Amino acid sequence: MRKYLSIVALMSVFASCGSAEPETIEHANAEHAKTTETPKLDVALVKAGKMDPVCEMTYDVSWTESTVYMNDTIRFCSENCKTAFVARPEKYMK
Repeated sequence: MRKYLSIVALMSVFASCGSAEPETIEHANAEHAKTTETPKLDVALVKAGKMDPVCEMTYDVSWTESTVYMNDTIRFCSENCKTAFVARPEKYMK
């Protein structure tokens, strides 16, 4: 029983990570999939770490995900956004 409760607790923590609102991962992925054209970003804000290049959210101090792209540290609101960016950085950094 203790093992079951631990698994449920971990699942609820992971489900709520990276989102200020209780939005499901499937919903976030569906929104990303709907976008067929490249987002129009302020690349200077992205390079300064002030904007997520995938979902275009403004920087929040709670963000923990980041990667280095062309000598710039790029920050992300969630692991999903980081994964999408790492898979196709040229899509987001035009």
